Amino acid sequence: MEVFKYIEKFFKELQFNPTKLYLILANVVLVSFAIWFSNVGLLPFKNFGDFAVFAVLALILGLYRPGWTFLFFVGALALENINLAPKEIGLSLRPYQFFGFITAVALLVQALSKRLAFSLPKFAWYDAMPIVFAVAGFLSVLGATNKGMSFKQSIIALTFVALYFLTRIYVQSFDDAKRVVLFFLSTGLVVMIYSIWQNIRFLTGANSFEVMLGRPNGTFTEADWLGIYLVFLLSIILTIIFYQSKKTTISNFPARNASHIEAGGQFPISKQFSIIKFLNFQNALLVTSYGFLIVVFITLILTVSRSAWVGAVFVVVVFLKFFLLGNYAELGEGERSGWKRLLNILKMQKWQWKKAGTQALFVLLALAVALAIAMPLTRFQLASRAASTAGFQKITVACHSSADNIVPQKILNVDELGGYGCRHINLEDIEKEKALGNMVIEVDRPDPNVNIRAGIYQKSWQQIKLHPVFGIGWGSISQILGTDNRGAGLNASNIFLEVWLGSGLLGMLSFVMLLGYILALSIGAFLDNGNKYKNGSALLFVMAGWAAVVFPNLFNSGIFLGFVWSYLAVAISLLQNHKDI
Repeated sequence: MEVFKYIEKFFKELQFNPTKLYLILANVVLVSFAIWFSNVGLLPFKNFGDFAVFAVLALILGLYRPGWTFLFFVGALALENINLAPKEIGLSLRPYQFFGFITAVALLVQALSKRLAFSLPKFAWYDAMPIVFAVAGFLSVLGATNKGMSFKQSIIALTFVALYFLTRIYVQSFDDAKRVVLFFLSTGLVVMIYSIWQNIRFLTGANSFEVMLGRPNGTFTEADWLGIYLVFLLSIILTIIFYQSKKTTISNFPARNASHIEAGGQFPISKQFSIIKFLNFQNALLVTSYGFLIVVFITLILTVSRSAWVGAVFVVVVFLKFFLLGNYAELGEGERSGWKRLLNILKMQKWQWKKAGTQALFVLLALAVALAIAMPLTRFQLASRAASTAGFQKITVACHSSADNIVPQKILNVDELGGYGCRHINLEDIEKEKALGNMVIEVDRPDPNVNIRAGIYQKSWQQIKLHPVFGIGWGSISQILGTDNRGAGLNASNIFLEVWLGSGLLGMLSFVMLLGYILALSIGAFLDNGNKYKNGSALLFVMAGWAAVVFPNLFNSGIFLGFVWSYLAVAISLLQNHKDI
């Protein structure tokens, strides 16, 4: 009868708020249709009338339940390459900007009519940093080469600051974050499935809707930005695993049963452990979270984004560090000095190596499963791609004859291939070249991205030296740096250089101060002995999320990504109440 008791208990805990369930399903449907409509050309709206009808319906929903449109805003944060606005408007309008605007209007109406259902957060000096960032963008228009374009881009920058404050208003605590996270995760699952589908389509020769063939970009404009999003998704799912592991029997199983093994010499499952006890709601959530983690790893591998891989390593390190120092409050207990508490925490013999090792094993197993699944889904040599961070890149070459004994393994430039009767080909042309009877081999060349990035950094610094105070304005950066081989405008390939160029010294300092404050206060909260009885999950999200946003963006310029600004707002809200995390 014990089985039936546990099954009954499981389904009782599984009871879900029907309204929330319907909203999550609606979010999944909206995201799926948005991707489909964008691919087949139904989005953006063809005429202003259709867009106006959609906007009016959304506004009615927002006035009725602004919280619902905010949830759809959270769910739409990943839809970066989908535009809703017709040409008549003259600006692109992403779905999350649309729902954010609808929610802001509804909130304003409620505030003016004194029907606001909750209190506003307490804003402080650090909340002024995004405002300074936006103002600096408008000031930089003065030094822009194309003032009209720069002014328009500064308006777009202002919308992201508005989204920051919208998130600050709605997510004021860890409980608020838990209420909205399923909408972010449900969209993430759709985006990951779509990204994997893109690569499958590429392998079959069908239209994959990829910007760079063989590298899925999902709902982002390029694969590297999808990689940043996936690293941020990784920080969330690892936070959930940490949160659930504190409440489950799985994470405590090894430590709890070790004494039984030593005492009786018997394998604990037979006598001391009932498999039925694993069939509870919390353990099911933990297992599901590891399944989600595998999907994240699969998609992250397929992006072949080295900057994202680096960011993922830092996020995992932060995650494991929280298990390693799970008793950090006790380690520093009794010490009033923060420095003495820090020294006590650094004593490695007191760290929880068994718990951290167990979690490291689980993460490595998830990564191994993901690699086994992902490798047949990509034509990239993943090991070579990872090794190319050392300066060399493996490329595919087609030759008229058996030239693999002639062509050197390493070349300095693809122009050398002509002398051997060979040429550089794209991955999608491999089968065609083989059908023509050509030999297809791989050779190494210096990674051109190294020289490209070096040139970008050099040009960026030259512009900063010429315009150190005001920068050159948003929208002017690609005009200075040029375009890539696809014709797309280049960015500064570093978020801090991009901000300095786009909004000047004032904008860069405000952005750095906001990020620096989040990092400094999160470290301070970690060392705070007053957190002894807290689970630390919110703090893990802040620190892992910081790593997810910053480290990949050291090689990218993802400043205008909706989830980045939402993260900044959530992190500030959580740290504002850091005594509770």
